[in-house]
Amino acid sequence: MKTALIIGINGNFGAQMALALREQGWAIRALMRDPAKAPAWLSPEAIVTGQAQDKAAVMRAADGVELLVYAANPPYHRWPEEAMAMLEPALQVAEHLKLQVVFPGNVYAYAPQAASIDERVAMAPPTEKGVIRQQMEQRLRQATERGARVLLVRAGDFIGPNTTMTWLDLIASVKGGKVKLKLPHDDQHVHYYTYLPDLCANTVQLLNEPLLDWEVFHDPGLALGKSDWQNAFQSMGVTARISAFPWWGLRLAAMFSPLLKEVMKMRYLWRQPVIMNGDKLIQRLGDRRQATALPEVVRETLFQP
Repeated sequence: MKTALIIGINGNFGAQMALALREQGWAIRALMRDPAKAPAWLSPEAIVTGQAQDKAAVMRAADGVELLVYAANPPYHRWPEEAMAMLEPALQVAEHLKLQVVFPGNVYAYAPQAASIDERVAMAPPTEKGVIRQQMEQRLRQATERGARVLLVRAGDFIGPNTTMTWLDLIASVKGGKVKLKLPHDDQHVHYYTYLPDLCANTVQLLNEPLLDWEVFHDPGLALGKSDWQNAFQSMGVTARISAFPWWGLRLAAMFSPLLKEVMKMRYLWRQPVIMNGDKLIQRLGDRRQATALPEVVRETLFQP
C-alpha cells in the first residue's frame, strides 16, 4: 500500500486530500503539532508529532512514504516572515528522498485580466502576497532540479463541505432552509471558486498519470457571478436573499486586526477578474474528471449537517 504524508491535515486542502487519497487506497500519515486535533478516522500510529519548520520531524514523518502533500499555511498576516521558512524543510526532505510533492497553488501571483489564465501565462504579482507565492513556486520548481517531483494544482477560493475560514463560510448562512448570501462584489463581477472534493479527487487522478518532474494544472473551477448563484438556488427550489457584503465593517475591524488588514489588501480579487483556464486538466483527465454541478455544490456545502 502506498503512503502519503500530509503536512497540514487540519487545513481545508489537507483534510480533503487525505480523504481523497484514502478513498483510492492510500495509507495516510500526518505531521502534527498537536495530535489531539487529528481527524477521528486517523489512527494514532499514523501521526508524527512535530512542526513543518522542523526538518528532522519532517524527515521522520516522511520515512517510507511515496507522496508528500504540502497543505500548511502560516497565519495570513505572518506570510512574509513564515511562508518560505515553513516550506523549506519539506522541500529539502523531498529532494533528499526523491519524493513526489503535491502543492495547492492559488491565483495571487497573477495580475487581473479579462481573459482566462492558462499555465503558460507569465506571473505578474500585484501584491506582496502574490510575490511570496511566486517565490514559493520558484522554490518548488528548483526542488525538481534537486531530486523532487512536484505537482502543483492551482485553485480559486475553496468551497465545499466541512470547510473552515473560507469566504463562503463568511458570506453565506442558512436558517430554516432559507439562504442569506452577502456577495463581496457587484452584479457584473465573476469570481473564481474551487469545489474542494472535485479538486482533490482530480489531483489523485493526476497522480496516476505519467507526469513530468514539474507539472502545473489549473483547476477548471467555478466562475460565478450573482446570476449564477441565483439560478442555482432557483433550480433547487431554495429561497435566497442576496445582498451586498458590508466591506465598511471589515475595513473598520481591520484597523485593529493585522489579519483583517491583510484580507483588505486582497479586495481587488472581488473587483477585477482573475479566472484560471482549466483546459489542460480537462484534456488530460477526460471523462475521468470529477466535475460537480453548481446546485449539488451548493447542496453539499450549505445544506449538509
